[in-house]
Amino acid sequence: MRAEDDQRVDALPDSVRSGLEDAVTDRIVACGALVVCGFPASGKSTAAQHLAAVTGAVVLDKDLLAPLLEQSVMARLTGDPVDRDSEMYRSVVAPGIYDSLIGTGLVVAERYPVILDAPFLSPIREASAAGVMLGQHLRARSGASNDLPVVTVWLDSSAEVIRERMVARGAERDHPKLADWDAYRRDVLVGGVRELAHTVCDVVIGS
Repeated sequence: MRAEDDQRVDALPDSVRSGLEDAVTDRIVACGALVVCGFPASGKSTAAQHLAAVTGAVVLDKDLLAPLLEQSVMARLTGDPVDRDSEMYRSVVAPGIYDSLIGTGLVVAERYPVILDAPFLSPIREASAAGVMLGQHLRARSGASNDLPVVTVWLDSSAEVIRERMVARGAERDHPKLADWDAYRRDVLVGGVRELAHTVCDVVIGS
């Protein structure tokens, strides 16, 4: 783990740290998947790093899965290589990226503990529409065994906290969101996904 990653984990609030550890105790041990989801800048990567240290699990981060592919395709389709919020991204690019992340993650999880780190906003909508829990939806989507342990955790952050974190981290991918914050807040953060997540995720932790 890099020094900056150590600092991020050290900054994890005690309430979040204990909530995460409670979520995985006796559930993800020798194998299985822990799905850490939430809005961008909700603290997913920090939480995943902490859980990896606790469980010895491998972390699969959506942002690191195929960044060049995402950037190249979105630059061609919309002219914005960091676009991750448009309908074009959600309908054309995201399904393939998520299928790869989920499929690979759950195959590995049959033998070793795995942490999947991604927003999972579209899968949350799909699970809710199907009337099933997110873990069940992910197993069905990937063809994994129903017996495979999958624990889903939603990191719950307010819009104000998310904005503060985006400003602090200064990532290029956040620039379009911050440039039209009111629209992003309206269309994404208060667009109903948060409420759905509370019903289809196994654990909700305020972050």
